[in-house]
Amino acid sequence: MPTGGVDFRNKAGAGVVTADGLKIGVLTQPRVVVSTTITFDPPSLLTDGIALSSAIAITGAALGDAVELYPPYDTQGVIYQASVSSAGNIRIALHNASAGTVDLASGTWGVAVRRRT
Repeated sequence: MPTGGVDFRNKAGAGVVTADGLKIGVLTQPRVVVSTTITFDPPSLLTDGIALSSAIAITGAALGDAVELYPPYDTQGVIYQASVSSAGNIRIALHNASAGTVDLASGTWGVAVRRRT
């Protein structure tokens, strides 16, 4: 420990640091609130092309939840991300980062929605 520094190890309230009135505590792990599958047919994407899906119903999804996607195949350089767009709905954003046009097939994608509680 540097000279003149503050040692926060093994103090009362371990895991909580208060500095200048800001209290940082231990966060809980997000829990899965929805685990399901969807049929999704991504559009053909030109090099550096982007696309945003229409709303996809996922019962139980709420604003602020994290959404994980599990595609059923190699996405060939297409970067994908999903977010809750409104209560009970997600939207999927796609970006083709490859050097050519990519047309992914329709498939059954896994979806997990997590919420911090």
